[in-house]
Amino acid sequence: MLHVAHYVSASSIAGVGLFSAQPIAAGTLVYTCDPRTLRVLHDRELQELPPTLRERMLNYCYRGRGPHRLADAWYFCIDDSRFFNHADRPNCRWLAESECYVAAVDIAAGTELTCDYFDFCEPDDVPYLRSLAA
Repeated sequence: MLHVAHYVSASSIAGVGLFSAQPIAAGTLVYTCDPRTLRVLHDRELQELPPTLRERMLNYCYRGRGPHRLADAWYFCIDDSRFFNHADRPNCRWLAESECYVAAVDIAAGTELTCDYFDFCEPDDVPYLRSLAA
């Protein structure tokens, strides 16, 4: 669940991205993992979708990492957090113990919010991560 004012717009990283609609101070809570904003999609459900829709859905899905890793299912964020893009030096930092992202630095309004996909999923979960891990 996102906790900051934000918007979705064209990204220089990939397709569309998540942007800050206000300045965010370092340490500010940006996102909390909340089951109310996650949908679990089982492999069989995805296979039943038309191929173009399935491919689009999988672009925003992940299986999880560690104790949250799913077998035969995927997580799909139903809020705008699915538009976070990956960065090697993200401006949002994952705090595993509280399952949240906080601003790693002061973030100006209009800045794309980024995270490290390896915080919450394995490299083979999404095509973009496969290319990073290669």
